[in-house]
Amino acid sequence: MMLKSLTGRLAALIGIVIASSTPLAAQSVSPSAAPVEWVRYAEQVQTALTGLLKGDSEAALRFRSYVDGMRNAQNQQSSSLLLKVWIADDGTVSRIDFTPFAHEEANADLRSLIEGKRLDTLPPPDMLQPLHLVVELQSAPADGPVTANALGATPN
Repeated sequence: MMLKSLTGRLAALIGIVIASSTPLAAQSVSPSAAPVEWVRYAEQVQTALTGLLKGDSEAALRFRSYVDGMRNAQNQQSSSLLLKVWIADDGTVSRIDFTPFAHEEANADLRSLIEGKRLDTLPPPDMLQPLHLVVELQSAPADGPVTANALGATPN
């Protein structure tokens, strides 16, 4: 499964949210109001996660196979996956959150593909987290490889 490049700027689609000490007092920034460096960093994270999901590791192949099976069972052309991503000061993905899949192996595979991976760039020091990203996995054409389109998501 290959991942298709981003369509359009993620600036209008990336949501950045951080929870303060109380869940009801979460801070958020609309994508249009986010500083440019936050948007650029979110684009870099999206590219990095896209690369991890399209990898050739056993976990990546198994995860994509599971998602393909779900999509086929639901007679859909694509599947969207909302990820909340926390990144430590050293650029390591410290945590992800997502709606769990029915099979624990798919959940474990997704976590193993992303959590603990060190990204090439460090987050801006004052950037709100988590990043909310949507990865849309598209089915393959009959005569070509499976593709996926990674898009950013707005905050909840």
